[in-house]
Amino acid sequence: MTTQTQTQTRTQALTDEDVRQIAVDMGLIFNDGDEEAAHRLVAEDFIDWEAPEGAPRGPEAYANTARWMRGVWEDARWEIVDSFAKGDKAALRVIFTGRQVKDFMGIPATGKRVRVQHIHLYRIADGKVVEHWAVRDDLELMRQLGAWDKPLEGAPKPAPRA
Repeated sequence: MTTQTQTQTRTQALTDEDVRQIAVDMGLIFNDGDEEAAHRLVAEDFIDWEAPEGAPRGPEAYANTARWMRGVWEDARWEIVDSFAKGDKAALRVIFTGRQVKDFMGIPATGKRVRVQHIHLYRIADGKVVEHWAVRDDLELMRQLGAWDKPLEGAPKPAPRA
């Protein structure tokens, strides 16, 4: 059996539930600070499409991101609300909570607690995560931190309360 055939066999052996569970287990890295999980779950050639262009790749880079986030946000948690997988991809809808205790993207520490939704997508190959994408409600995060307090121009005005 060639290496390519062996790789295809291992990839095909993963069920949708296996792929979903690998994505769910990624929470160990951010929620628990489990850096060994990063090396166990994240491929060496892993690409985090949320990272700035030219950022380091692989398990150590992902563990560094988790370490940074856990330093910025006291009591940081990513609670999985929904999850599913099909083929080599898994999707997680999570609620992120935490209290900002350090500078975050240019916003000085506010001490404020936040609660925002994220959607994370993972692609799995050979039992490891090889790609990650995310959609976060950053506008709501900025609103909760007090960095954004203006409605979007042209947005409907809220109805007056009775």
